[in-house]
Amino acid sequence: MCLDKRRNCNPVQEKKFYTFLAKDMFPKDFPFKIYSISNHQGNAAEHTHDYIQIWYVMHGCCSHLVNGKTHTLTKGNIFVLPPFVTHEVTVEKGNSVRIIGCEFSAEFINSNIPKNNCKSSLFDFAYLEPFLVSTDKVRPRLQLTGLTQEKVETLMTEMLKEYRNKEKYYELNIKADLLKLLAIIAREYEKQDVNEDNHELFERYRDAINSAIQFIHENYTRQIYIDEVCKIAMMSQPYFSHLFKQMTGKTFVEYVNNLRIRNACELLLETSMTISEICFSVGFNDTTYFNKVFKKETGLAPSIYRSLSTSGKT
Repeated sequence: MCLDKRRNCNPVQEKKFYTFLAKDMFPKDFPFKIYSISNHQGNAAEHTHDYIQIWYVMHGCCSHLVNGKTHTLTKGNIFVLPPFVTHEVTVEKGNSVRIIGCEFSAEFINSNIPKNNCKSSLFDFAYLEPFLVSTDKVRPRLQLTGLTQEKVETLMTEMLKEYRNKEKYYELNIKADLLKLLAIIAREYEKQDVNEDNHELFERYRDAINSAIQFIHENYTRQIYIDEVCKIAMMSQPYFSHLFKQMTGKTFVEYVNNLRIRNACELLLETSMTISEICFSVGFNDTTYFNKVFKKETGLAPSIYRSLSTSGKT
């Protein structure tokens, strides 16, 4: 059974290279199609197309060859290919797969917006920009999990049902679902980019930031300045501030204050020191500011925190 239902397959054809054109694949008034593929063995031989393609694996597994590298696709995997990317999908003997695929021209996204509307291209670009990348930046797969996976499966299934039934207003429903789908995938792309960027930053500057953090933990009980910490990390203040926030999730001041308040909480529970004594011992030099930061961090004033936390002790 042929994996690619857009053409007839035989052993001779499998070795050929195919190019699919939007003008041959779609009706002029509705440049979109969606289909379900389910088989036990097959091959979508190496090909390219001048339109956008999205495939989502509902069940089973297959292989996706892009840029000379083969990637295994399993349930929850999705890929979005921009125009003119050469790729190939295969299913190994003994495996099965069910895929929902949709294909559309870029103009389908805003085809109902007048062409003389200056906002048209911006609207179009906003949804498609994350996917219209050069061949070397194409993502051959994206792993979806949890609620995101459920949403994508629901949208793909709804589009397939609308496309098959073709009830009144099905075009609008399909377009609305496609826009939702693109927005969800774009968000997942951004999350992955942030995670990858943060990982690269952490690996590159891990020792420098760790040295800065160690210095903070050893000196938080006194007045410390960001200039001191920057010298430890051997970075300029703007660059250090950026990296520190990326890696810890807090600014320098937020991190130091959080550390001081955590230690203040311990002293409130485990010692009989006065609040003023604790304030100065953890590095604050003003009780009013200490009280303000403590309440911001814990939701309670220091005296109330101590009273409520120790009221159950004997």
